[in-house]
Amino acid sequence: MKKGILIASLLLTLIYQSGTAQTSFCPDDPPLNPWLADSPYPIYHRNNYAQASTCIPGITAKDSVRIKVKDNIAGGTSPWIYLSDKYPNGERVILYSNSTHVFKFRDDGEKLVAIDSLKIDGNPYTSFGYNFLLTKNNVWFTYDPKYRPKLRKFTTLYKLTDTQPNNPDSKIKVVKTLNFGDHGINKVTMYSLNYNGQIVFYSHEDKKQNIFNVGIIDQDLNLVSHIKCKLLPGEKVNHNSIAVDETNAFYIVSTHRLMQFTWDNTVLKMGWEAKYDFVKDGPTGKWANGSGTTPTLMGWGEGKDKLVIVADGHANNNLVAFWREIPSDWQGLSGRDRRLADVIKIPYAKSFSKKFQSIENSPTVYGYDVAIAQFNGFLGYKCKNYKGVQKFRWDTEQDKLVLQWANDKVNMNGVLSYSSGSNLVYGSGKEEDCNYYYYGLDWDTGKIALRLLLGTKRRFPKDPFYDQGVNHIIDEEGNVYFSGSRSLVKIEKVKPVND
Repeated sequence: MKKGILIASLLLTLIYQSGTAQTSFCPDDPPLNPWLADSPYPIYHRNNYAQASTCIPGITAKDSVRIKVKDNIAGGTSPWIYLSDKYPNGERVILYSNSTHVFKFRDDGEKLVAIDSLKIDGNPYTSFGYNFLLTKNNVWFTYDPKYRPKLRKFTTLYKLTDTQPNNPDSKIKVVKTLNFGDHGINKVTMYSLNYNGQIVFYSHEDKKQNIFNVGIIDQDLNLVSHIKCKLLPGEKVNHNSIAVDETNAFYIVSTHRLMQFTWDNTVLKMGWEAKYDFVKDGPTGKWANGSGTTPTLMGWGEGKDKLVIVADGHANNNLVAFWREIPSDWQGLSGRDRRLADVIKIPYAKSFSKKFQSIENSPTVYGYDVAIAQFNGFLGYKCKNYKGVQKFRWDTEQDKLVLQWANDKVNMNGVLSYSSGSNLVYGSGKEEDCNYYYYGLDWDTGKIALRLLLGTKRRFPKDPFYDQGVNHIIDEEGNVYFSGSRSLVKIEKVKPVND
């Protein structure tokens, strides 16, 4: 073993044994945002690079597990979940945001229980709970995306915290709200947190003005900066979240282009744009808007290849790489935008509906490896469904994406989560027996290394194990959490009796 690898391995061991080191830190993580909560999963896709990977070991086939379910949760539709900061007693709570409510849950040792909930929106069809942010000291941001100007109803951003600081049993309270209508800004559903601790956002298309809005908000919910960007003909920009790098540049994908915006704490502007037809011959229905994926950043540090990875929305989808920093010797691809680095076909990607993208869940990145899976929708799907998980690698010598493996035996319907600690990529899906299973695929080969029966033949939306394309969290103990439409699921490691 090389000396550097040995030191990293010892450091990782000390992190887990001590229980005091920063849990969001992994040796191979991108630059850490100091404003994010000290949590294994404090933001959309786990980190600002939107990589959905961790060093914390998850469950394996050797582990004894039990499955805990909290179902019949009010609201519904694609709730994302995060683990809070540790409270003084060492406990974390599970924070959960869906289309109508925010919740605090905990595991009391026997079951998952609700500590508190707060109703944000009365209409379960106007929000999908895709974006909320968790900063230091258990400060939490969520939103109600209403946009009915004739009724003077606009998107509202909420700042939340505990009524009693340092108490995990505390009720949730609203600290402050921001009404985007006060600033002439239309519907906003996409947010992230930059390395200054500020909230970056962009709006849906404003068709009357033919623009979309991009802006910066501080944590006291003051609008710090705001620009209007002209729409291209037929362009849609309301479908995917935001990746942010350590320079506070952030990345937004539309149906027509990938865009970088820069922010130096004074001037907000578009840094560059790369034209690309993300739609082409793919679906264009209600929930199919070009790329279905949040931009995922790959590579950091001096002398390294720095890329943005997305999938397109073509009938047979491609994985697409763009240069964040174009190498001086890059010749470009013939007839393409010079910032386009490579395009490669995703073998098991197939359109299944006019309403949805077949690749709706963002790439999962670790180092220069990237995995991505077929999607089957978030309104329930058939027992006989479209399957496919594949992994690619960016070849830093040849400057191209290379297929590593492709598995057409499993359906993993959520955002894949990779653990370098167990070398498995995790997700859940339905088989032809109409039951749900939890999977871990070997990162090096794509072979099934974990197949755990979750159960249930209930129909959507009462099915607690139906993953609508959300995140899978691994905590410090290796337990896994994910959500169904109206449920919270924990796959818990059970320690042997003699431990």
